[in-house]
Amino acid sequence: MAFAFNYFAQQSTADMDSLASVTYENVVVNEDYWKEEENIWVLGSRFHLPHERALFLEHIKSFLWFTYRKGYTPIGGTGPTSDSGWGCMLRCGQMLLARALAELTMDKDWKWTEDKPQPPPYKRILHQLSDERSSCYSIHQIAQMGVEEGKEVGQWFGPNTISQVLRRLSQFDQENVLAIHVAMDNTVCIEDIERLCSTTPTTQYEGACSSTCKPDRTKCNGDSPNVSPTSDDFWRPLLLLIPLRLGLSEINPVYFTHLKECLHWKESVGVIGGKPNHAYYFLGCSEDSMIFLDPHTTQPYVKLPDITSNERYDDTTFHCDTPGRMLLTNLDPSLALGFICTTRGSFCDLCHKVKQMVKTPTSFPLFEVVDRMPQCQVVESRVLAVKSHRRKDQPIDDNTCLTLDSDDSLESEDEFEILDFQ
Repeated sequence: MAFAFNYFAQQSTADMDSLASVTYENVVVNEDYWKEEENIWVLGSRFHLPHERALFLEHIKSFLWFTYRKGYTPIGGTGPTSDSGWGCMLRCGQMLLARALAELTMDKDWKWTEDKPQPPPYKRILHQLSDERSSCYSIHQIAQMGVEEGKEVGQWFGPNTISQVLRRLSQFDQENVLAIHVAMDNTVCIEDIERLCSTTPTTQYEGACSSTCKPDRTKCNGDSPNVSPTSDDFWRPLLLLIPLRLGLSEINPVYFTHLKECLHWKESVGVIGGKPNHAYYFLGCSEDSMIFLDPHTTQPYVKLPDITSNERYDDTTFHCDTPGRMLLTNLDPSLALGFICTTRGSFCDLCHKVKQMVKTPTSFPLFEVVDRMPQCQVVESRVLAVKSHRRKDQPIDDNTCLTLDSDDSLESEDEFEILDFQ
């Protein structure tokens, strides 16, 4: 497979390590966080603390944790051998993708236990994301594919960039049939997803298709969880990524309720976001906080044995003992939601839930679901004097949701658009 290589004047490894020493941060987590009485949701599962504290931490530890690494082969042949200081969003993308693959291939009741043999799907996921140039979703391939999105190797990614890069890389993945769709402009278009997921995989995927991709006679209209029969076509398991910007420099509190609600849904595989140039993988929430795994720990590169080998290896560095916590008010407005829909029926369920996210004076929906993309017109907004897309006969709203053409730091008002929808 051919991926874009970075031809920039590469800094030396020593320079990159020096940069890492400036930007490197470990978040020290106080375990007393998890001793207070509260309910915590983790991707559709609820834990009542402190009574279920042990179950909660066991559940978190079963997630694959990807952090900065050092000592792997140079990216692009002559590039950095560590992503410390710049690869946090790349690692968060890996964690979200790992969760999606686990939902697709692992037993629902599986829990990671140290020093015990792990099932083949677990090993396969680790290999797909290992720090090897030959792995489809390695730090090497993600960083190099970022060049196609305008990011040099060593530059920070934003939520939209990592979403687009994962989508591009999935087209080269010969080990599963996961279809990745990135919904832009705060809008999930059923027509686009039906087209993507109903297409029978190409020849290179046919071996995997028999076990993962099954005939589905349902048809989704987004209005109801009830479905109706249709033709015997395939449904490719869907990873839906939705980049959003929920405010200008700070997240607007009107989005808190529905952002937390998304993490209550069984279809959720988390949220990638955090603070500017400082990304986290959010996998749960409490009343006023987001629960996350933190990639800002530099660990040595791990050489994994061949996937068919029974050789034992230390995988403890891929699992985190205790998650971090961040107040919702500290969350950067630029983020991306992730959902896994293994069947058309589960996608219909997701659409139905989204349509229940009604607008109230204190709570705004994060995005919308439409059957097909609407006709839009460009108007001049009197709110911020920038270009805005709105449908005919719709007023401009001071609380409209924002979308960025790129997810670089917001430097001027001209960099964003306002998208109006009800």
